[in-house]
Amino acid sequence: HDLGYWQVRIKAVRINGEEMDICKDGTCRGVVDTGTSHLGVPAPYDKQIEKLLRRDAGDVLDCRHVDGALVEIELMEGKVITLHPFNYMRRLPLRDGVSVGSANGVQVNSSKQATPPQNATEVMHTDPIFLMQNSTVQQAAPRETGTESGAVKRHCSPRTMAVKLPEPLGPKLFILGEPVLHRYYTVYDWEKKRVGFSLANNRWNNMDPKEIHSQKGSLPKEVDMLLMQKEMKVSRPKVSPEIGEETVFMQVKVQLKMRSI
Repeated sequence: HDLGYWQVRIKAVRINGEEMDICKDGTCRGVVDTGTSHLGVPAPYDKQIEKLLRRDAGDVLDCRHVDGALVEIELMEGKVITLHPFNYMRRLPLRDGVSVGSANGVQVNSSKQATPPQNATEVMHTDPIFLMQNSTVQQAAPRETGTESGAVKRHCSPRTMAVKLPEPLGPKLFILGEPVLHRYYTVYDWEKKRVGFSLANNRWNNMDPKEIHSQKGSLPKEVDMLLMQKEMKVSRPKVSPEIGEETVFMQVKVQLKMRSI
């Protein structure tokens, strides 16, 4: 807690019982953060862990029901935090080639200003994905098909993000966000500077994982969802260091053309 965060020491990280190399030197720590929606993993190990946790969606509509890997985070004091796919998976399956994660993750802002692009605003597009309640997933005019029959291949991806922080917090710092804190009830002892973990009394924890994996899940009733991914790069003048925080507002115009499916 000396650095302003509730921290725990991590002894080992295992996926399906296999210990990862990342914490074998004994320097891993975890920040317990209620304001983070993801599980933060030190870069570059985040790519390896994301690959191990990713699964083909098949006919699953809710990725929390996919049969995936078990994640174990063993703390120095002996407590083992376990995470199932229904804890760490993003709910919606995505078409291969589509990502909703952050490319940069958590990192320290650089004081160097990047070379601005020629245009003030540069937008990158991906094909929108229509997710309908009729137990199917449709692509809006896909450029390619996953199989000869025209089915689009979909995948389930974990809610992980890269953490790129130098000492004294980093470099091997995990951020224990919602995937952990929705599964565990946590107690913070200010006097002894310690954190306690206990399984929360919620619906997911009270279900048998095998029962969860045997279901396809469903999308919210009577809800049609349009998922679009855009990346915007904005060039602006260098900000004075005297300004503590900066807020940037961007207005985007989106034009939709709906067609019957």
